Amino acid sequence: MEDGVNGLTLKAAIFDMDGLLIDSERIIMQACITAAQQVGITYTHAEYVELIGRAGPDSTRIMVEQLGGVSNFNLVMKGLDALLAERNNTFPLKRGASELLKYYQDHNIICSVASSSVTHHIRHRLSQVGVLDYFSHITSGQEVTRGKPNPDIYLLAVKKLGLKAEECIAFEDSETGARAAIAAGLRVVVVPDLKQPSEFVVQNSHLTIESLNDWLNLSLRNKNALEASGLES
Repeated sequence: MEDGVNGLTLKAAIFDMDGLLIDSERIIMQACITAAQQVGITYTHAEYVELIGRAGPDSTRIMVEQLGGVSNFNLVMKGLDALLAERNNTFPLKRGASELLKYYQDHNIICSVASSSVTHHIRHRLSQVGVLDYFSHITSGQEVTRGKPNPDIYLLAVKKLGLKAEECIAFEDSETGARAAIAAGLRVVVVPDLKQPSEFVVQNSHLTIESLNDWLNLSLRNKNALEASGLES
């Protein structure tokens, strides 16, 4: 199938989850800030942004340093877990996510997830918003030694699909994730969430857009143009 911009021929799409498919980063960030305040610690938006896209061990290491030690980190994590449990660790879908997944399903594009989150969080969060069944494969940061921005998680995701990198496209919201996908040789569509991408990511990604809905609209326009020219039935 040719999709999106410049007539890309796609067999599979690989999606990040937090901040890309589901609107979780803002909620988790605010919960972190609140949990820190509850124990007398100031935690900022700028500090949280450093964690986005990173695997658990890397995020823990950075946050321990930010909070001034393991004891403070444990206190904040206890408060964070309690705040997220109040909403059953459920987060709303981002704009256009469900529609794009349905479009790819209808056009035989395999969909996969490559997320730094642990596997049970991935399955729970996607199941809670009704999109888990769209994905044929899930790759978690737990499965690789080196997390994003290293390419390992995307290399493993492509291997699971049994495809070549050039037959896939990746969707990412974060600098860290986009760099991982670029390093893996994937075409990357960046949909920024809490932070705009660097010039490096902008120059080396396929496209930077505001929402998954924008990509879907580009895909539909491209498909209609192909049908009008008689190149696609």
